[in-house]
Amino acid sequence: MALVAVSLVSLLAMAALAIDLVTLYTARGQVERAADSAALAAAKALAAGGVTTDPTNSSASPSNTWQVACAVATNEATAVAGQNLVAGQIPTVTVSFPNAPAVDCSTQNATSAFGINPQVSVQVQVGGLPTFFSRIWSHATNTVSATATAEAYNPSNSSSLPSTGGNTTPTAPSCVKPMLLPNCDPRHGGCVGGGTFVDPTTGAITNPGFSTAGGVVGENFRLNSNCGGTSPCNPGAPKTSTGPTTLYYYPIEIGNAGGYWCPGCTASTNTFEQDLGCCNTSRITCGQSITVDNTDPDPAGVGGEAVTAGQCLIHKGLGEPYTANCASSMDQDCLDPTVNPFVMKAGSSNPLIGKTTGPPPTNPPTASTLVSGDQISTSDSIVSLPIYNSTGGVPTTVTIIGFLQVFIDDVEDTGRLRVTVLNVTGCGTSPTGTAVFGAGPAIPVRLIQNP
Repeated sequence: MALVAVSLVSLLAMAALAIDLVTLYTARGQVERAADSAALAAAKALAAGGVTTDPTNSSASPSNTWQVACAVATNEATAVAGQNLVAGQIPTVTVSFPNAPAVDCSTQNATSAFGINPQVSVQVQVGGLPTFFSRIWSHATNTVSATATAEAYNPSNSSSLPSTGGNTTPTAPSCVKPMLLPNCDPRHGGCVGGGTFVDPTTGAITNPGFSTAGGVVGENFRLNSNCGGTSPCNPGAPKTSTGPTTLYYYPIEIGNAGGYWCPGCTASTNTFEQDLGCCNTSRITCGQSITVDNTDPDPAGVGGEAVTAGQCLIHKGLGEPYTANCASSMDQDCLDPTVNPFVMKAGSSNPLIGKTTGPPPTNPPTASTLVSGDQISTSDSIVSLPIYNSTGGVPTTVTIIGFLQVFIDDVEDTGRLRVTVLNVTGCGTSPTGTAVFGAGPAIPVRLIQNP
């Protein structure tokens, strides 16, 4: 009996190691995944809010852009972490911003800036985890926690960092759309007036900040092809126009070495149409050479490829009316730029309408579904377009010096696109090192710490 009693203690100890310790390791893995996903979601919220294109928070007046974006990122991190239950519990979330002047969003003045390439750190913690066999030694509960830090990386602002020596690490986004833009900001002088999106040498943003403070974020204009309405395309000199404000693009062929991800409405063998309506997984890198496609017809015009593929991309029906600032329900997703940072809302044809979007941070968690008009954090209407240095005449083969990220508000039946600028990134002439890859946007988010 004595030997059995001693053996039971040993058996319980081994059971404690085999079961209780594994339970804690499982909870540790869950809390790490929750921290990673929350940090990446918060960094994405900062990138989508346009703050990386306002590196000194020059738009602080009348509204403090950074403070609002900081609060949005905090809410996003809390919501995402709450959707990742740890041992069946909703975790406690602490969000901070390592390279901001106030790590908790408390600074409320015009001098508050987030620093180049904003970082967000998320600590996720769960206490009160029960033990099973090890309670023979102690009835205390256990706590697990993890911290992850993510960064929204905009290379155009990194050239001013002392550690880079004026160089920038290039980005290489995929799903780039086949519309090559001249480096002409139509709201700041255009091609004739010398207005540019980025400095072609340093990659610095020419007019940082929000349009309400004279910057580029929030600018709205139309995109139309620079093909002269002919078949095949007859490219003209870089140009912008007024009434309405329009920037003219050149069609390009990206190549499809990486394959396509396409919705059902883009069954086509035309490369421009597939590149626009689908996600071309081939990447375009800062400094890469691109050739203008002058072999296909003008993609614009009634019934053109820009109409077919563009309306497919944003889930808009032919003839569907457009209203600005989400004033009424539409097929496509909409952007409300009157709120800072901007708010995106789901259109009635958003492919996730009616789908379960995950449990909100409630206890007990309950499933929720997306309905038209709900606020969303991403959209197929957000696209990246390459920029080239347009100091010469009619382009043939050019070098990519940056990217313009826009929200496609509307694709008109005439083939023109209404867009709102969300972000600008510049490459400069000295991008060095391994490229940072982005899945769609030219401002990738990445984990930079995962203790």
